[in-house]
Amino acid sequence: CRCEAICSLARSVFTCYFNICLLFCDCVWCTCTSMNRQRLDKPTLDQVQAHLTDKGIDTGTLLECSLIDNDRGGTFYVNFERLESVMRVWDAHCSWWSFEFERQGERETSALQLAQKADLQSPGVLISGHVDLAGKSRHYMVTKYVAGAREDEWEEKQPPERFARLAVGVLKKLSSNSNLTPQKLVAQGLLKDTESIDDFALPYMPDHNAVLKYLRGRAEEINEPSIVDIVEKVADLFASVQPLPCGACLVHSDIHPGNLLLDTDFQLLAVVDWEEAAISDIRIDIAQACLACANRDMIWSMFEEDTGMNLGDKIPWLALVALMRFMVSVQIDWYERTGKEVPDKNLSGWESLCSDAEELLIELNVLPNPEAARE
Repeated sequence: CRCEAICSLARSVFTCYFNICLLFCDCVWCTCTSMNRQRLDKPTLDQVQAHLTDKGIDTGTLLECSLIDNDRGGTFYVNFERLESVMRVWDAHCSWWSFEFERQGERETSALQLAQKADLQSPGVLISGHVDLAGKSRHYMVTKYVAGAREDEWEEKQPPERFARLAVGVLKKLSSNSNLTPQKLVAQGLLKDTESIDDFALPYMPDHNAVLKYLRGRAEEINEPSIVDIVEKVADLFASVQPLPCGACLVHSDIHPGNLLLDTDFQLLAVVDWEEAAISDIRIDIAQACLACANRDMIWSMFEEDTGMNLGDKIPWLALVALMRFMVSVQIDWYERTGKEVPDKNLSGWESLCSDAEELLIELNVLPNPEAARE
């Protein structure tokens, strides 16, 4: 950061040091801090409707539908009479804890396009692009409307086998679009041959080393040496891990019952919420799904049986996924410790996830057991 000295001086004297820093610098950290404190103006319905008309898209009368009350999810527009399509407009700049998602809209669009190539049930992308709305250039995407209930919304308590079977079906299709190299993405029309993989909207982290490098960088950015040590402990678990034949695949990164839309016969209609998708090792997604299942071992063994693929030891991957979730609680602590405003107020779900992740890291001997330490 170019303004490190200014920030340091201001931090020691002023409680509102953001404002002083922002007078001198437009670096990513300062911009992120500023955006976390300012809600961007939303486009009007008339603006959205006019843009679609210019594109020759007849959606009928749209209504705004805000599903979550924060600054990162953008806004949804739905015609509740036709229920044919959904338009989503992202904020010009989004941040999640201190993770930068300036291309969050492009990320989800690219993920859905890849999911369609893998013949995976997902909301089909009708059109996407950028449009100037409310004085900002914003990414938008129009997808087909999917009418279904989330897997966790059904009234009767369902056995873990049902979610496991649904999850494995999704994971098998994701792994079928395998060995996603930059060259293959160019061939599929998702990356221009004049671009590098760094220009692609989806994070390209083809193996566990890339993921660990990312997490290590996050811990170093917020100056948490103890967290860097935890990352190294998880890295040690991967000493004997071998790559899979399928290589890098599209991973959803958040497979759980709430992201599976089902019909009344409990058949999968669509997998939703692709905003955390990446290109990486499929075992990351399998481990994520394992943690969302009441029986942690079921999905791992079921995937191996269905595909004949030897996934190896699941412990390193469970630890890696738990560490990714644990990093969220680290970010929360960092915001509170430094007096910053937490950008997302919807913490109810994350608190339990972070707690579960911490318990798993203790179980895997990555984190020290506080009970044992007290004894």
